[in-house]
Amino acid sequence: MRIVLSGYYGFDNVGDEAILYAIIQSLKEYYPEIGIVVLSNKPEKTARTYGVEAVNRWNVAEVAKAIKAADGLISGGGSLLQDETGRKSIPYYAGVMKIAQFLKKAGLCVCTRHGAGGKPDQPDDHEKYAAGSGAFDGAG
Repeated sequence: MRIVLSGYYGFDNVGDEAILYAIIQSLKEYYPEIGIVVLSNKPEKTARTYGVEAVNRWNVAEVAKAIKAADGLISGGGSLLQDETGRKSIPYYAGVMKIAQFLKKAGLCVCTRHGAGGKPDQPDDHEKYAAGSGAFDGAG
């Protein structure tokens, strides 16, 4: 089995790197022979740090090639589908998921909240965001 991991990886954000570490460890525990490819801002560092393959998340051809060679995509870690931290987040992460769907790969969103939340003057609707998490399937 070969899986591609997509998230805010390779930016030296401690929280996102901790989520990546946990996902990798869990996958390796349950599937010792699994091949893991991470879409990363710093692919060489990510590969070296976690003992996985990594490709440049900004190179669409590399991303599509990695997903095409994989059995599925796991997208996760933090608030990926939001526009609070930048206008490119939603198109980027949705685009990666659409590539997986187009290539008929199974997909899963894990540890994902939809929206940044956490502002003192706004309610943090965990239930609303969590309802949008789950599987997406291009294999059907």
